[in-house]
Amino acid sequence: MEEKYIEYANNRFKGKSLELILSQIEDFYSDEIIDYTKYSENEEVFLKKGTFIHGISQGIKNFDWVVKNGFIGNDFTNLSETKNKIRNSIGMWNIKEDMFLKDYIQEYSGFTISYVVGKGEDCKTVSKLIPYHKFDEITENINNEEQIWTYWGNQTKEVRFIPSLVSNKRQIAFILNMESNYARKMSIADVWNLNIEDEIIKDFVDTRYYDKFIEERKNRDATTTDRESAIMFGLPTKLIEGVLVGRKVEKDTKMLEHIKEKLPNRYICNLDGKVIIGNNK
Repeated sequence: MEEKYIEYANNRFKGKSLELILSQIEDFYSDEIIDYTKYSENEEVFLKKGTFIHGISQGIKNFDWVVKNGFIGNDFTNLSETKNKIRNSIGMWNIKEDMFLKDYIQEYSGFTISYVVGKGEDCKTVSKLIPYHKFDEITENINNEEQIWTYWGNQTKEVRFIPSLVSNKRQIAFILNMESNYARKMSIADVWNLNIEDEIIKDFVDTRYYDKFIEERKNRDATTTDRESAIMFGLPTKLIEGVLVGRKVEKDTKMLEHIKEKLPNRYICNLDGKVIIGNNK
């Protein structure tokens, strides 16, 4: 597989972009050894700042492919006909501060609200997250604020792509430990990273979306979002520390056994943020 991806890179990229991708592929297939976080059953999972979470569509086939091959952008694998705005990379949810998994799930099972403050030339649009079951509390405050005249909202993107309290569409997500120097090095090759030149970014964004993306990249907010990463080429399976499952899979004994068989050294946790199958042995 490595040779296949190197061939694609040599045909697709040039200059600094090619150097970045080839470096990512080399690191991806290195023999680096990773220590896994240990949890016992019923312990609460704690996410360190910089932790990555990646959800997949339901099904053993997709799960098995990731476990065997890692997280790799669709353009390299040709396994999907979907053409994303951000290309040649793999999307990750990037934890912005130390927090318990249960709090993360509560926060991102809500929705994004935007509202206009003020009038005329002095008005500005503000976007923020509303956690699960906090809609009335937040909107009552907005309605009582004299400077705010209108607001609108959308589900968070996390609801679409990882297990949540409000949707059963996604049932499996991987939690990746990004604390090691090895992981941090790989995470630098992030399409959202402002330290990467705009000219390089052209190779990773749909041309029709490029100008808008460059602007969003510099002015990220809760809608854009300010918590996404897109790692060039991809990340290896060995960075997985645990698996988050939705309510359906939590009750599916066979699927839980399958997950544990494929990833014996990792923990499995639920939407309450608690470990249901530990790895502290």
